[in-house]
Amino acid sequence: MVKLLRKITLLLSVAFVIFHMWTAYFGVVPGIGQKSIHLGFVLLILFITEFCDTEKRLNKIVCALGAVFSVCGTVYITVIYDSLQSRYGRTFPADIIFGVMLVVALFIACRQKLGNSLMVVTICFMLYGYFGVYFPGFLKHAGMNLSRFINMAYLTTDGIFGTPLYSSAVYVVLFVILGAVMEETGVGPYFTDIATAAFGRFRGGPAKIAVVASGFFGSISGSVVGNVVATGTFTIPLMKKNGFEPETAGAVEAAASTGGQIMPPIMGATAFVLAENLGVPYFEVVRAAVIPALLYYIALLLSVDLNAVKHDLKGLPKEQLPDIKRLMKRAYLLIPLVFLVVCFAVFGLTVSRAGLYTIIVTLIVSMFDKESRLTPKKLLNICTAAAKAAIPVAVACGMAGLVSAVVMGTGLGFRISSALIDIAAGRMLVLLILTMIVSLIMGMGVPTTAAYLVLAVLVAPALAEMGLAPLAAHLFILYFGVISAVTPPVALAAYAGAGLAGCSPTKTGYRAFFLSISGFIIPFLFVYNPVLMMQGAWYEILWSFITAIIGCYCMAGVCEGFVFKWKVSVVVRVILLASALTLMIPGIITDLIGFVCLAVLYAGYSIRDKRASATA
Repeated sequence: MVKLLRKITLLLSVAFVIFHMWTAYFGVVPGIGQKSIHLGFVLLILFITEFCDTEKRLNKIVCALGAVFSVCGTVYITVIYDSLQSRYGRTFPADIIFGVMLVVALFIACRQKLGNSLMVVTICFMLYGYFGVYFPGFLKHAGMNLSRFINMAYLTTDGIFGTPLYSSAVYVVLFVILGAVMEETGVGPYFTDIATAAFGRFRGGPAKIAVVASGFFGSISGSVVGNVVATGTFTIPLMKKNGFEPETAGAVEAAASTGGQIMPPIMGATAFVLAENLGVPYFEVVRAAVIPALLYYIALLLSVDLNAVKHDLKGLPKEQLPDIKRLMKRAYLLIPLVFLVVCFAVFGLTVSRAGLYTIIVTLIVSMFDKESRLTPKKLLNICTAAAKAAIPVAVACGMAGLVSAVVMGTGLGFRISSALIDIAAGRMLVLLILTMIVSLIMGMGVPTTAAYLVLAVLVAPALAEMGLAPLAAHLFILYFGVISAVTPPVALAAYAGAGLAGCSPTKTGYRAFFLSISGFIIPFLFVYNPVLMMQGAWYEILWSFITAIIGCYCMAGVCEGFVFKWKVSVVVRVILLASALTLMIPGIITDLIGFVCLAVLYAGYSIRDKRASATA
């Protein structure tokens, strides 16, 4: 029976990929069809796979129920959706039964694929929706009964079948397929080889490989933890062998993998959801995110470099580096990534068309040599990998839809936004700090897409009401939702890195937090300095970028306790912190203050060294 079910799963995965490729070219299924079919595929594949993999009888029963509930729930809503317009908001008993089935199936899927964190958050929101009448102050509301909740969550596009799931079903899934194609054809591993060839020979080379390779792979991957595991399996042992402490090796990989979610051109797929939420072209989001993402990775590379200088760590031996000539011969593997950027920047194609055409180009490019050439087995692997990778995103979007249903039905979003604005009392910085705290808490242990979707409903309206540009507001909460993956006490990316490094998760978490400290500053920078979002004259953008890089170097010195070639004291760290902030904050005066502080430090340590050598 298990063999038969695995064959069914394979057929479903193939059908899943064909369906989305077909609709990307010929148009999506109208109404709720695209979203319900997408969710039905994803849940059914998940439950059948889990049924085959588990040995426990209870788990098999739960998976079987989940499969039945997901099919019934998605088929029912697909069939009756066209008739909903004539009901005038009425909810029938059958709606409640099938709606509850789908909600239960989503919770089972969330528990199995995403863990407890998102499930607990969603349950808390649902309890709030039901018991709202008993809450104090601004949180109090009339309460939602089961009929009203199912109407909002199941029968409207403000719940499960809302914008998040639409983005997953139309945009994200194509780039999930693209990621699977790139991995199977060797395009993904080629990026790692390029990083190894480019940075491996320099001091602390393995750590720099981890940073660059994770940036490349993380942009394609929709999962921070998946990125850690995929690239960390290679880079963490290499870093440890090179002399990095296990905690540092795990932390570097965790910080680098986390940044992949904000790295263009794909940004871990969440950018598609963001663009859909705002109703702006996807390329506009990518353009705004380029400089902040580069600053994050530059700061991380600088921290790694200073750590290597401090501990006198060398690069990799020449024999361990990839052959440059061989890499050059396979440079055609870069064509898909270049083509994707050209699709957006030059031709202005829609996200779905750009994704589809890039998949086709990647498949064509893979035929250039025997190593990357596709075989029937590879094609099947692509389908199964794509379906597997699409599951967490779709489930997260469905769960976020349940949260959205409560928020919309109770007016919680408006209440929280009003409360934040009242507390901030018109002070933008206070509001940003409050938003940062809420975003970090909501993002802990929750997948990037789900964290962003919840935050977009709860706190983004407050920022927009205070006059912040919508794109800046949404990028702000996205960055802190992402960076929560390396923020203790629930630093999932660091825990995954610690597991591969064989060291303390707590120590790795705090080390990753300090390595990623620039990620806590950069969002404030682009809010107050839109030039960093590519808004302004080219010379303003260039100057702000250069001074911000020098500021990142100072910040790296603060984290490492080492700058230029000297270990520094606590007092000097404070001066470096001041230099970093003044260089990052826009303005000629602040830039001059930062440069002067840095120049004085360099001169002071140089004079000290000369005096020491003279007396010796």
